[in-house]
Amino acid sequence: MQHIKIQNVSKLFGEARAIDHVDIVIEQGEFFTLLGPSGCGKTTLLRTLAGFYQQDEGDLYFDKVNINRTPAHKRNIGMVFQNYAIFPHMTVFENVAYGLKARKVKKDQIDIRVTEALDMVELTHLKDRSPSQLSGGQQQRVALARAIVIHPGLLLMDEPLSNLDAKLRVKMREDIRRLQKDLDITTIYVTHDQEEALAVSDRIAVMKDGKVQQIGRPYEIYLTPSNKFVASFIGSTNFLTGHVSDGKELKNTEIQVEGIQLSRVFNRDYAGEVIYSIRPEQVRLSDLKHVRTSKTITGKIKEASFLGQTVTYKVELATGTVIDVHEYSVSFHNLRREGDIVAVDLNPEQSVVFDVSGEEVLNECDNREKAEVLPV
Repeated sequence: MQHIKIQNVSKLFGEARAIDHVDIVIEQGEFFTLLGPSGCGKTTLLRTLAGFYQQDEGDLYFDKVNINRTPAHKRNIGMVFQNYAIFPHMTVFENVAYGLKARKVKKDQIDIRVTEALDMVELTHLKDRSPSQLSGGQQQRVALARAIVIHPGLLLMDEPLSNLDAKLRVKMREDIRRLQKDLDITTIYVTHDQEEALAVSDRIAVMKDGKVQQIGRPYEIYLTPSNKFVASFIGSTNFLTGHVSDGKELKNTEIQVEGIQLSRVFNRDYAGEVIYSIRPEQVRLSDLKHVRTSKTITGKIKEASFLGQTVTYKVELATGTVIDVHEYSVSFHNLRREGDIVAVDLNPEQSVVFDVSGEEVLNECDNREKAEVLPV
């Protein structure tokens, strides 16, 4: 179990900065996820931590020990790769035992530790099989057992579930999360899958173009994104253009959005164009007869997609703008039909307002106050 400090780390390939002055502190026993699109630098950062790459700037610390010049094989790291990287000519048992043999562990201890690791990933009954006789999920469990059997201080996982089908991914991520907590291993996990990151992580670092955009707990990043990129990458959201004519009255800033005035408390003086972000599940739909406020506008259901627990609607507002709305499907009879005219409440209390560049949050983060009462 290790405390990790990444201090002002950069990695260049030619003139391109794959990692750009990254600062992250990861606590002992934490499940920390690097999340972002392809090419954002998350795998490069993971491989730099593993010792496969040497950073060009900055320092890496494991438990306050600088490991800049420590070779990969001396960093006490277990790693699970996207492609499993298990040896096809070895049995399951031999694959898991490989790292222990390389460390010259005694045979009786190898037998005990490999059996324990296989039991943890529920593969003891397959210990004599070759990888070619295993499913993708089973091969991934072998890779996981091989990583944990050496009792690493740090576990690194690079897109470990991307080759599995959707249902098996959900099962495996639950197993990985349970195993990590049981073993109390500091874990850094790389993925581009937002749902996966939200489900398994204690904290998440969202990356773009080699830079960290935001670090926080899953609900913090979802409810209070630090910029437009984070808001768009974590889940889905509607971006509407708004305008503030005079933002000096901080306690009651009026934003004109889709032809109506919405009030929001800003954190500074501001006037001009803004980006009004509202997530689909935070938009409220109701029958027109229930409209009780001038801050509600009309809309028309253009598409309805039934997804089991929820229904996703494409709603065309009176201004012609089309937004996404998610509602729970309580029963068949409450489903809205294409062509229905509805009242749309843009729910300003749940919105996030960015400046015109999308880089600064203008509203007071009342969502954060609500998030802080949620369980850790």
